[in-house]
Amino acid sequence: MVYGMILLEHIKWKPTEQRVGIQAFARKNGLKIDQFLSYFPNPNILNIKSGDTVVFYDWSCICNSRKYLNVFLGHLINKHVCIYSVQSKYNIDENTNFDQLVNAFNFFEDIRFRFLSNQNTKVVQSRIAQGQPAGRHKGSKNKTHVWDEHEAEILLMHADGFSMYAIAKKMNINAPAVRRCLIANNIKDI
Repeated sequence: MVYGMILLEHIKWKPTEQRVGIQAFARKNGLKIDQFLSYFPNPNILNIKSGDTVVFYDWSCICNSRKYLNVFLGHLINKHVCIYSVQSKYNIDENTNFDQLVNAFNFFEDIRFRFLSNQNTKVVQSRIAQGQPAGRHKGSKNKTHVWDEHEAEILLMHADGFSMYAIAKKMNINAPAVRRCLIANNIKDI
């Protein structure tokens, strides 16, 4: 089965342009497009079987994230699917050694992951050597607390005998946040 794929509405190439380009390429190369898989709704690439052919307009029209590109190409290469790109004139056909292509693809991903991992480790070690905190700075995402600006008032109200729920209602924050504030300040009688 021959699939024409229009996965993204690209900045340069609208879906209609992609469809016309794919059909022209198919006619020129003696292919008949059996079905177009559109970007909306997301196509189910699992329906593509071994021996099928996929034609798309350009590599940049496949997806907008490396993760999905890896999933997409990994699936097609593992299934020995013939892939044609109209714009970049790149073909993976039955003459391709798929085992070598899979190994090269996996090797590239392994190198990229190790490079990123090593870079992150070096940055953290450098920060520690300079006496800087290795994690996110306080105030960055996931390090702020809803009670930060009310911490002194919460502690005073707790010392005055207010319950956790009364403090939460007065400060207009939820009770679990008040509890976390008291625990963070080593207050045992909650």
